[in-house]
Amino acid sequence: MAWNEEDDVNKKPQESIVDQAQGKQSTETKLVDALKEVLGAQVVERRRQRRWKIFFRFVYLFVFIGVVVSIWVTSDMEDVNAGDSVAVLRMQGTIGAQSEVDANEYVPLLDEIYANSSTKAVLIEMNSPGGSPVHSGILYDAIMHYRTLYPAIPVVVAVEDLAASGGYYIASAADEIVVDKASLVGSIGVVSGGFEASELIEKLGVKRRLFTAGENKAFMDPFSPMSDAAVQSWQSVLDETHKQFINAVKEGRGDRLADEPNLFTGMVFTGTQAVELGLADRFGYAQQLLNTQFSDLTPTYYTPYKEPWEKVAKQLGVEFSTGVTSWLYGLR
Repeated sequence: MAWNEEDDVNKKPQESIVDQAQGKQSTETKLVDALKEVLGAQVVERRRQRRWKIFFRFVYLFVFIGVVVSIWVTSDMEDVNAGDSVAVLRMQGTIGAQSEVDANEYVPLLDEIYANSSTKAVLIEMNSPGGSPVHSGILYDAIMHYRTLYPAIPVVVAVEDLAASGGYYIASAADEIVVDKASLVGSIGVVSGGFEASELIEKLGVKRRLFTAGENKAFMDPFSPMSDAAVQSWQSVLDETHKQFINAVKEGRGDRLADEPNLFTGMVFTGTQAVELGLADRFGYAQQLLNTQFSDLTPTYYTPYKEPWEKVAKQLGVEFSTGVTSWLYGLR
């Protein structure tokens, strides 16, 4: 077989083309491998992210369950009685239907307190400006009823800032009322407010359209003048309610009340004045009574029943609010 330079020249370009093709194929392979590596890393990262999401979901679930369990355990611990006990019942806020102190919630609590054979005393922590005379009267009657049935179980009211109007109505049913020197006590009266703007709408050229069946049905309408008969009728309602309030206080306090003309005028008195007038008995506060007068009894706290989800929602809401507030302050 012969060989010459022409054959060698013709052969080299062919070999170069093959080498280029092989190099191109190698580059493509590297790119594919690199893409595979990048995609693989993304898949791994996404899997890792999903795992962390699942992990945190389980953490949140366990925290939620922990909060629920802690609330239930705390609630159960409050109901545990170790020997003789003093029932502690807190009445704080406005009195009335769906208000902080609702007779529909507190009368069952009184039933529960006296149904407990370990109850040897009742301590009511009072801090209320008053409210509904109906709900105040219901709670007053309930306390007086149980005082009659269980005369050996003393009922003591410890007033904090306020025992005014309906708050004092309820407090007067107790065997004893304890106050701070600066507490506000009394306001034994009834009030009903409103306004009349009939002349104003006349000046504005506004004509009132009001349809009633019964001549006194709209006697409290602010855009209509009130007749003398309606004024007298409504005043008699307030006077009767006031009379019920006065009789309740006199029945509860008895001869401890001083002969003071302003006692039942709706005037508010300090704790010091209240003791002098017989509206209260002595100075003190709830924790002091637990440490002294009821030191041999185990405090058992009674609160209106709430559904477990309401307790959880409230506690989580408080924690969330506290966290947000702290975060906002941290931004300053």
